[in-house]
Amino acid sequence: MTLQIVCTDFDGTLLPISEEGGRSVSPEFFARLHQLRKQRGVAWVINTGRPWESLRREIERQRFPCWPDWVVLGEREVYRIARHLPIPHRSWNQRCSDLHQELFSATAPLWEGMRDFLKHRTRAVYQSGEWSPLEILASDAAEADRIHEKIREWIAPFPEISLQRNCEGFRFSHREIHKGSALEAVQKEIGLDASATLAAGDHHNDLPMLDLRYAAFLTCPVNAIPAVKDRVRSQGGFLSSLPASEGIAEALAQFAS
Repeated sequence: MTLQIVCTDFDGTLLPISEEGGRSVSPEFFARLHQLRKQRGVAWVINTGRPWESLRREIERQRFPCWPDWVVLGEREVYRIARHLPIPHRSWNQRCSDLHQELFSATAPLWEGMRDFLKHRTRAVYQSGEWSPLEILASDAAEADRIHEKIREWIAPFPEISLQRNCEGFRFSHREIHKGSALEAVQKEIGLDASATLAAGDHHNDLPMLDLRYAAFLTCPVNAIPAVKDRVRSQGGFLSSLPASEGIAEALAQFAS
């Protein structure tokens, strides 16, 4: 198996969440990536919950020496990057739109009840989003855990709904659409599969792609949550001893050797 796709989450996996020490992506990561691109023609996929404008601004602010070849936005929509612009994977993105429109329309009473709970029983901020009937930001980690448990109870009767969580933030998706299935859509476009793919993540919403079904090479930085470390460890992946992009650079060295 030869590594030919590097798929990374963005916040927490490449870009540190904490402001301490400055938020930047390690030059070592880009050096390793450049080497793999030169030697093997490796494609880089950023698989993130961010929308395009937010990701683009951060890439420009950080002055990345190279841009990704592909991006997954909102944990679902797929785009090829050409001249720093996103070119949509139209068939995949249309399928995402159709599935979610049908699902969220059919479950409208659920979202009304959830809004009522959030308004009267929490300090969370919430709104209707581009990709989800509710996008929720809890006031702190403890409240996020409480909201998480409550949401899991509510959506249990609706097996087609999946919950995506990143730190204190939540959004909802169709169970067939997640970071893993979106990565698979990229693989099919490139003409490769899981055997040639590395996936790196740090939080709950990365769990679907941290699976041997989608990537033979699995890794996470030391700052990953316990559930991610357990998932990577249980499948023979590489747990880095370093944080964020430093850890992913370490993983690239490990898997490319």
